[in-house]
Amino acid sequence: MDNPRELILTDVRCFQGEQRGSLRPITLLVGENSTGKTTLLGCYHVLHRVLSRPQDGGLPDFNEPPFAMGSFRDVVRSQRGPDNRLEEFRLGLGVDTASDSGMPSHTLLATFREAGSEPVISSFRFEFGPDSFLELRPTPEGTSVLAPRHMVETTFPLVDVTFTLHFLTTLAADVARKPRELPDAPQLAEILGTLLVRQRPPDVQKLRPVAEYLDSLSPRPGALRFGFPQFGELIPIAPLRSKPQRTYDPVREARSPEGGHVPMTMMRLSRADRGRWRPLHEDLAAFGRESGLFSDIKVKSHGRQMSDPFQLQVKVRSGPHANLMDVGYGVSQSLPILVDVMAAPESDSGSRERRRTAGRSFLLQQPEVHLHARGQAQLANLFVEAYRKNGSRFLIETHSDYIVDRVRISVRKRLLKPEDVSVLYFEPNGNAVTIHNMTLDEDGNLQGAPAGYRDFFLKETDRLLGFAD
Repeated sequence: MDNPRELILTDVRCFQGEQRGSLRPITLLVGENSTGKTTLLGCYHVLHRVLSRPQDGGLPDFNEPPFAMGSFRDVVRSQRGPDNRLEEFRLGLGVDTASDSGMPSHTLLATFREAGSEPVISSFRFEFGPDSFLELRPTPEGTSVLAPRHMVETTFPLVDVTFTLHFLTTLAADVARKPRELPDAPQLAEILGTLLVRQRPPDVQKLRPVAEYLDSLSPRPGALRFGFPQFGELIPIAPLRSKPQRTYDPVREARSPEGGHVPMTMMRLSRADRGRWRPLHEDLAAFGRESGLFSDIKVKSHGRQMSDPFQLQVKVRSGPHANLMDVGYGVSQSLPILVDVMAAPESDSGSRERRRTAGRSFLLQQPEVHLHARGQAQLANLFVEAYRKNGSRFLIETHSDYIVDRVRISVRKRLLKPEDVSVLYFEPNGNAVTIHNMTLDEDGNLQGAPAGYRDFFLKETDRLLGFAD
């Protein structure tokens, strides 16, 4: 799997000009309300979907739940005056590629313009170094322009070009004069045309292992993508999870950011897949005890069929099991997070399960909602353990000092390496926001914190001690 290294936002909402946020296995977004933390999550969500679904033609959706970013004019940064309207914005990802991909690490930039009222991608740019890049953009006639050092027009739609360019990484890696050097513009156009029409001129035949690839290709190799990161499953979780019900009627188990699918998942596993339910049940109970939320949780079915109604029952401390509706709201609000993070994905082979699990990324908005400080800290432990155990990644918007501090403690205890954690602080300045990239040292101390990061808390402490009004 490839790993995102950096998210780039240019002229998006409150972000004036270019802002960059470092992405690591555990990335924490902190700052005041309305400073762009949810916007950053939404932009990452859009990029991940676009890059993971080239078969959709790279169509972005800025309003796919749980995000609702509006039209193009709602996303692009507003400028004062009718003559200062911005006509485009840009999103980008720095990507560290897998060692066996044949693709060098690079930065991918997507420029968005307005079509009707919606944002559409007007160009892709792949940057491999200061003087090494490849840009693709459609023309009004429906063809595409490739621009390494000078423009080369092809007779193919942009979507077909992006499907085919995957093979250029293999070609570039095997060019004898310099490994991983991109071909120049004429060579690029010739190779592109060759791959699309499934012909092999002599110079391409010499480049291994392209011959084997071409022999196995279908006419349109839609599963293969140049430069588009090979990311795993992305799981967004909304800030407000679905309300608990006293009794659930089994319905279609479709994943939702609000977690409405979680009761159905628990019922199905407990009834039909005990091998996966036992470890999940044990993990849930262990979390409940450590967090003080509950000591046990179970599924109570009102019949013998999978279609019969059921209840979720929770045991709080040493008391009897009670309906999920009758215990603290923190249990039902945290349960979707716990099950989605803890439940291993289904697979028919161990190696495939490891690959699929390791590729999962979670976008979390305020996971601490309705949780006591002890529960918030335990959530951070869950995220740390999920990364250590199976490589899951987390991008977390939070107002909880307890989550931030527990992650710092995990570094101090050597459960995480400093380079596993990024803390992004969103600092407002007038009508713009600056993203400060903070890191941790080996003792969990914050590095690179700006002066304003703790101003409010220090002033409150001074007031409490009577040193300030």
